[in-house]
Amino acid sequence: MKVEYKIVYGNEKIVFIKSGAGGNASGYKNKYIRMAEKIHDRLGATVICASNPDVPHEKYDEAAIRRIVSEKAFSDFELYFIGTSDGAYHNLSLARRFPETAKFVGINTSYIDVYELKERLTALPDVHKVLIYGTEDDDFDEVVPMLSKIKCDKLELKFVDGADHSFTDMLDEFIALADEI
Repeated sequence: MKVEYKIVYGNEKIVFIKSGAGGNASGYKNKYIRMAEKIHDRLGATVICASNPDVPHEKYDEAAIRRIVSEKAFSDFELYFIGTSDGAYHNLSLARRFPETAKFVGINTSYIDVYELKERLTALPDVHKVLIYGTEDDDFDEVVPMLSKIKCDKLELKFVDGADHSFTDMLDEFIALADEI
């Protein structure tokens, strides 16, 4: 399976949206495309929506961002990352490859262990980081106490009441998270 990208072209603010594990670039009921359109309409940003296949793909994501920067001759761009679950975890690593990274938003960010997550978060000292978790996520009661112990500059924790891991029956609330950019 190859990595799929859907792109809404705009200005030099680039937003990279990564789906959860196994997810496609559009998302369930086009949720990622709808996020992209909302961001583009509000900020004029260039938005890249990326699938998350079960094969190594970080170098392809990096190449996709660099290709758009080159094609559009963006000389002074800002980069923003939004990811869901495993996609957020991947974006934490990808964001380190770009000194232009301005903000990271992780929605129900998955991780191997809290120490690995802390390492990835602290590797972005100058980046505003927002971790958002649904209060009905299966791991919420375990995750939140661990995250509260992480001391990291520019880290903000937010919670969405009633949201499970997939934001079941909360599509509008999920898409509204685009406002975090």
